[in-house]
Amino acid sequence: MSARAQWLRALACGAALAALACGDDEAAAPESASAPAARAEAAAPSASEVPDAYAPVAGAEPRPELSESEQRVNEVLDLDAEGAGLEELMRRAREDADPAVREAAVVALGDSEEPRAVDALVAATEDSDKRVVLAAIDQLSWFDERPARDALERLAESSDTEIAEAAEEALME
Repeated sequence: MSARAQWLRALACGAALAALACGDDEAAAPESASAPAARAEAAAPSASEVPDAYAPVAGAEPRPELSESEQRVNEVLDLDAEGAGLEELMRRAREDADPAVREAAVVALGDSEEPRAVDALVAATEDSDKRVVLAAIDQLSWFDERPARDALERLAESSDTEIAEAAEEALME
């Protein structure tokens, strides 16, 4: 599982499931669990042994253990980044009220490697939520198109040091 895929899984399913996906059974176990319960949980197959064990199934009922935001992030992750799916990702990156959904859409746009996604990623660098901006910077680093480089150069001059450093690092990739 790629680092970006693990990050998306962490975003959609929370830290405990992400720890399982990364093979960190101890971090995934609740701190208050008794020793036998912890051993039983550790013996359970990890997400890497059961591919997409926590991925939503098309047409399945929403999982009640996930918040509305997490369910909406999963919807974004299920979109096919071709055709109408790409358009929907661009719309959600631009318009969704939930920053977690915008951030997931930005990452999915970058993962699409679709040149048409560059304009939406550049627009995401102006987002009001810093996490979305940082995700857009990271995803723009994968594109060689001039608008992507121009946006990264502009952001490297930001007064926000975290944004400037992320943009400088992205320009070096």
